[in-house]
Amino acid sequence: MKKYWDWTLTTLALAFLVAYSYPAFVEVIPASTQTNLDLVQWVSWVAFAADLLFSIAKSDDKIQFLKKHPLEILSVLLPFLRPLRLLRFISFGTLVFDRVNLGKSVSISAKVITTALFLTYLASIEITLAERGQPGATIFNLGDGFWWAITTLTTVGYGDIYPTTTQGRVIAVGLMISGICVLATISATIAAWFVKMTQDASKE
Repeated sequence: MKKYWDWTLTTLALAFLVAYSYPAFVEVIPASTQTNLDLVQWVSWVAFAADLLFSIAKSDDKIQFLKKHPLEILSVLLPFLRPLRLLRFISFGTLVFDRVNLGKSVSISAKVITTALFLTYLASIEITLAERGQPGATIFNLGDGFWWAITTLTTVGYGDIYPTTTQGRVIAVGLMISGICVLATISATIAAWFVKMTQDASKE
């Protein structure tokens, strides 16, 4: 039963991602379409909230549960984080890498890169919705949002496109911190890989 419920939540997270992303792709949305999008998001929120409350209720140590499941809590408190539940597929992907013996470093790198791409997409959607149409904005469409997210996550920061709203700047801070963490993890993984190669060569 739990397996089917997990798949239901994953499906709802994917549906939420589509409903949440749609306004970034289409500027003018009919009222009927917007109603359907809102319905999908509300159904998703209710399901995730119910799942969280049920998990807390059946947990023996509720404080410890809250400490170990920050993503589930944030996905309910902050709706735009709900699609992050889809990151469970990344964990499955790393198991596939491990099974074909590509090494732990490869699986970690794949997980980090996939997470970075996913965060870039979410940030692009969020910054476009926050900035588009605002006075003095430099982000006018989703293409601008993608360009800004990529340059920010990679810490390049050309400065040609930047957020001007408070919400946009908050998103920018979060993405900057994520970018630093992602690059640090990738650099550490590559360094560990070179060290391992050197050690293996010295043993021959």
